[in-house]
Amino acid sequence: MRPTPVSDLIRRPCPERCWTKPQTNWIKVSTDAALNSKSNKASWGIVARNWYGKLIGTWAIPTTSCSSAQQEEAMAIRRSKMVIARQMGWRNAVFESDCKQVVDKLNTNEEEASIATILLDIRKLKEDFDECCFSFTKRRNNSVSHHVAKFAISLIDIAQWKYDFPIWLLELVQADSVEQLL
Repeated sequence: MRPTPVSDLIRRPCPERCWTKPQTNWIKVSTDAALNSKSNKASWGIVARNWYGKLIGTWAIPTTSCSSAQQEEAMAIRRSKMVIARQMGWRNAVFESDCKQVVDKLNTNEEEASIATILLDIRKLKEDFDECCFSFTKRRNNSVSHHVAKFAISLIDIAQWKYDFPIWLLELVQADSVEQLL
C-alpha cells in the first residue's frame, strides 16, 4: 500500500501545514495511531527527526488489538519513549502527537481512568531523559507519522527504517518541510 502522493500533500503554505524543527541538539519524535474498526486492528506511526529536520528513524508498528483512539495514541507515545528513544540513546526529546487529550493530560499530570496506567508509565519514563517534553500539533502538521500509522495497519510485523528509507517516506518528509526551505 503506497501512501498519499506527495503532490496531494502540498496544498497550503507554511505555517498552516508543516513540521517544525526542535531546539538544537534535540530530537523530535512524532507519533500517531490508526484504527480500523472493521478488522479490529490498530497501528502506530513513529517518526524521529533531528534539529536539522533530518529523518533519523521511522517505525510502522501494527498491534494485535484495537483499543480506543485515546488509548492507542497514548500507547504510541509510550512505545516511542519506552523502546525507541531509550534504545537510541536520545537524551533531549520532544514527543509530539495530534491527540490533544493525551498531551494535555501528560503536561498537567491530570488523570484519566481509561489510560491511567499508560500515563503513569510515560511519566516514569520521563525521568530517563535529561530533558523531555510533550507537544500537541494539529493533524496537518503530523502528516508523516499519520501516513506511517496508516501504512502499518496492513503489516504483520514491525517495519523500521534507521539509515535507508523508502522513497515514499522521503517524499512525505520533503513535502512536510519543503515550505521551510523556501
